[in-house]
Amino acid sequence: MLYILEDTDKLDEEFIASSYNHLSLQRLRKLDSLKKSSARVNAAAVYLLLRYALKNEYNIDTAPDFIFKKNGKPYLKNNREIFFNLSHSRNSCACIVSDSETAVDIAEFRRVSMNTAKYYCSPTEFAMIESIEDQAERDRELIRIWSIKECCSKIDGSGLSMNFKSVESKKLDKIHVIKGERYYASYYSKECQKLIKPIFSDLL
Repeated sequence: MLYILEDTDKLDEEFIASSYNHLSLQRLRKLDSLKKSSARVNAAAVYLLLRYALKNEYNIDTAPDFIFKKNGKPYLKNNREIFFNLSHSRNSCACIVSDSETAVDIAEFRRVSMNTAKYYCSPTEFAMIESIEDQAERDRELIRIWSIKECCSKIDGSGLSMNFKSVESKKLDKIHVIKGERYYASYYSKECQKLIKPIFSDLL
């Protein structure tokens, strides 16, 4: 099941303080390693979103710790039969939990330069982008392509080592895309997904 928490850019250090008792020691150490307040907010919010999902679907009400495979992909230390993935942008975060390998990416709408687009668009995609005259429409299409490919790279944990330019986003038909008011969210799961959008107070 897919969970999205919107408008995290409206949260602040007060939210982090209120979440401390719900975070594991491992996650608290993660927060301590982050300097930017926005990064700390998202690190806390997406963890709380995972806790909410685990409670909702598996009745797990303890703060989970993660283990990481060699490729860096996280798994639940004490519940390895449950698969999950996390993502956050500047204004939203996403969590997906499943009984099989899964992945999610969320990316906020923002300006994307064509120079940046060259690094992850295939030649066909780049030519299509160049044909779009409206700047906002062009930016959103670039974000959609990026989100799909980023999600693909997280399925096996390949991450930025994947050759993004060699992958055609339109051929990744097993990755589903949701368009929010301020973001695109892409997810992969073998099971049929339901979208849940909790509010901040639900997480605490």
